[in-house]
Amino acid sequence: MENIRHILQLEDQEDFDEAFALYKELYERNSTDFEIWKHFYFFLWIAIEDASSEFHDRINLRQRLRKMYEEGQKSFQNLTEFKFIAGWTVSIFPDEYGDNEDLESQGKELLRQAHHEHPDDKIYKMAYLGSLDSKKEEYKKAEFEAGSEVLKRFQGPGLLNRYFIQVLGRKNETPK
Repeated sequence: MENIRHILQLEDQEDFDEAFALYKELYERNSTDFEIWKHFYFFLWIAIEDASSEFHDRINLRQRLRKMYEEGQKSFQNLTEFKFIAGWTVSIFPDEYGDNEDLESQGKELLRQAHHEHPDDKIYKMAYLGSLDSKKEEYKKAEFEAGSEVLKRFQGPGLLNRYFIQVLGRKNETPK
């Protein structure tokens, strides 16, 4: 895990090139390690918005992201955390994964499965309710209830942790 910690620090420094090179090498040696897959996959997903177009072109980012998603489906489809991470990313940017019109629905289904497998998990519940247009009041309540859990679960270095703290880590204010 020392290798992954170093890569997470490179992510925080926004050194996409070095982080990518190390992830690629580490993943080639450990493609069945979910923690490595999760951070490498999420790194690629974040790079869509945050890395330069030169970086995108050089590593063929979109194709690599799709391949990582497919490999994750094959290797980790039974892991609830995979369903949460993959469901979140695919439901937000379905077009990054191909032309399939059903991808957004597939992402939402993964979020539903994660929530139903762990109904007491406040983060999975919040993510699932957030994917539904009809549950806004329930979502606001879930967002409030999950706030402190988000801060605990996603502490530490790296883009995945920083992203979820920023996006899901709401102030603990009473919902209106």
